[in-house]
Amino acid sequence: MASFDIPTIDVSPFITSEENEEGKKKAIEQMREACVNYGFFQIANHGIPLDLLSRIMDMYKTFFACSDEEKLSVPSDNYFKSTKKSAGTYEQLLFHLSSSGFNVCPENPPRFKQVLEEMASHFTNLGFVLGRIISECLGIPPNFLANYRNDQAKDFLLGIHYSPATEAENVGKSAHKDPGCITILYQPEVGGLQVQKDEQWIPIAPSKDKLVVNIGDVIQVLSNNKFKSATHRVIRPRETNRYSCAFFYNVQGDKWVEPLPQCTKEIGESPKYRGFIFKEYVQRRRRDETHPPARPEDLFNISHYSIST
Repeated sequence: MASFDIPTIDVSPFITSEENEEGKKKAIEQMREACVNYGFFQIANHGIPLDLLSRIMDMYKTFFACSDEEKLSVPSDNYFKSTKKSAGTYEQLLFHLSSSGFNVCPENPPRFKQVLEEMASHFTNLGFVLGRIISECLGIPPNFLANYRNDQAKDFLLGIHYSPATEAENVGKSAHKDPGCITILYQPEVGGLQVQKDEQWIPIAPSKDKLVVNIGDVIQVLSNNKFKSATHRVIRPRETNRYSCAFFYNVQGDKWVEPLPQCTKEIGESPKYRGFIFKEYVQRRRRDETHPPARPEDLFNISHYSIST
């Protein structure tokens, strides 16, 4: 496996109150290069308190250590456990954001709801900052992504627990691309996330003070393929559990997605995708998860909207 480190970008110039135009310019240049070449990068000095990240991971561990009876008392829309051999063994706790906060939340551990809501608020603010930088990378108005999303109704916070790999099976999450805008991941102790680069799988080392970011299919389409939504997967480690926390910064389901004029006609390039409604794309992908086609190449993905040249 190749030795490779995805770029690390200091985003503090966009978070602190101090004026640092040189720092902003450097971050924009680094992020543009990362989105063009990798679709993945790490961010340092992201503004989220490390003690809060540590608390949320401890609370996820406490919840996942509960009995199945306790965990299954959480609605199926929020808690899911997979035992399919093809997908490995994992369980996840998911909460969509809303203006009223998390209405349904486990009682164990105590104060879980408050910590989740505080974590979601920080992730949302960080998503706004990253969206602003990515917009500037594409040469579009800084607030474009924030306005394009409409609201945060489709954003969600996800805690995941992967059980240790066995000799026969080590897949945690099979190879895929994220459909939305931006994914922010925290994997502090145990690695397993791998990114495909030049037909090789590159491991991303865990970090307690950095966050991993990848762009999704929506950004790839809006940028007319200038920015890449990278294929990635999770491999379960042997003899240890893996815990991670992810935040998905998404668009509204009824949003129309197509290449932006700034990335096509305004620079003399033809669109590489036909437009589509985001929720229809997500529904087709979910259908493949529940009723997978006989051939892997028939799985629905963003290339189905490609315009042949």
